[in-house]
Amino acid sequence: MSLRRLGLLILLASGSLSPARADEPVLLKYKMTKGDRLLYRNGQEMKQAQAIMGMNIDTSTKQETIVSQVVDAIDDQGNATLKTKAERRKLNVKSAGGDYEFDSKSTERDTTSAVGGQVTPLLERLTGSEYEVKVSPRGDVVEVKGYAELIADLAKDSPFSQFAGAAGDNTTAKLSEQDAFVFLSDKPVKAGDTWERPIEMEIPKLGKIKGKTVYVYEADDKVGDRKTVRIGMTIEISMEMNLDAGGVKVTGTLSTTSSSGTAQFDPAAGRIVSVKREVSMAGQLSVEVGGMILPVDTTQDQTSTFTLLDKLPE
Repeated sequence: MSLRRLGLLILLASGSLSPARADEPVLLKYKMTKGDRLLYRNGQEMKQAQAIMGMNIDTSTKQETIVSQVVDAIDDQGNATLKTKAERRKLNVKSAGGDYEFDSKSTERDTTSAVGGQVTPLLERLTGSEYEVKVSPRGDVVEVKGYAELIADLAKDSPFSQFAGAAGDNTTAKLSEQDAFVFLSDKPVKAGDTWERPIEMEIPKLGKIKGKTVYVYEADDKVGDRKTVRIGMTIEISMEMNLDAGGVKVTGTLSTTSSSGTAQFDPAAGRIVSVKREVSMAGQLSVEVGGMILPVDTTQDQTSTFTLLDKLPE
């Protein structure tokens, strides 16, 4: 036997040339330190189509919000209290009832139209004002404080605000804030592993939501110079509407017809780099107004994105 072959056998026996082990599972969690300030661009688009007694009504909504999150405190369970603020906001609505625009950087505001008279004061109040969001190391929003109180006087007499769930308590705000966080597994995970988060919530004055989000660790990835974990998600929800506001009563159910999503999570920094979700829903609603009951076939296509920013845009 040659010395070269003998050396090779010794290396193999010692394990020096044995195949590399598969990546070990990793426990993903959010890492926050008091005083940290994160900036995200939140984009939301929705296209809604409704058919009422042979008449088709299309509505499209596009919104962009720059959100800051400042870590105010961390409790003994690792939950972080975030001072959350919409630094800037743009909204564009196109509907059969007319178009509406809002830009927090603009001095021109629609306060006289039927929509603007109700929506503009609400958006003005919600832009630049703080409220608290408490989130766990797994990304579970456990509590929201100050959101409903912030606009309680506006919501009191506004059917629009009641429809948006602004009145009553902070339940709707808690559901909305959850979109900014991917729910992480409580166990170490590796590529191919899945976990889920059940959703069951009653929203005051609006209805009930029930379903789940299923997550999968797809692969290790990279965004720019950041090493990330790519997490896929699918959403299955059913929303049972029970709204009675402004002389209009809406009942019925909207359910998910398709969904997809991808998140990029930085495990070293313990934060979201980006998220994109797409959800389509459909169902039949019943609208009771003026003593008439109208069946309304409804479809909605929604896209939402969250992107970590280095600084506040100009």
